[in-house]
Amino acid sequence: MANPNMVAKVEKYLGLFQEIRGRIEDPAVARTILTEVSKDRRMEEIREEKEMRNGEPATTRQLEYLKNLGVQVKPGLTKKQASLLIDEALEKEEE
Repeated sequence: MANPNMVAKVEKYLGLFQEIRGRIEDPAVARTILTEVSKDRRMEEIREEKEMRNGEPATTRQLEYLKNLGVQVKPGLTKKQASLLIDEALEKEEE
């Protein structure tokens, strides 16, 4: 039996394709539009996933790299904060 989530996604895309086909006569153009819409949706999901991960604690590699760069690290540093500190330290090295 098929995964219910996958079936729901397929139904959603079929409906979207039919809606596009109602506006666009050429099926190839309709498929291309559907492909682009799908890419946009996936990119948004990736952005949301990345934002969620950015609130996680900094990785050991980030902390070690910051130490090697001579940056003082406060406890509870997040991945996003560590990334920003690394960027700032690298910019200062370039100056």
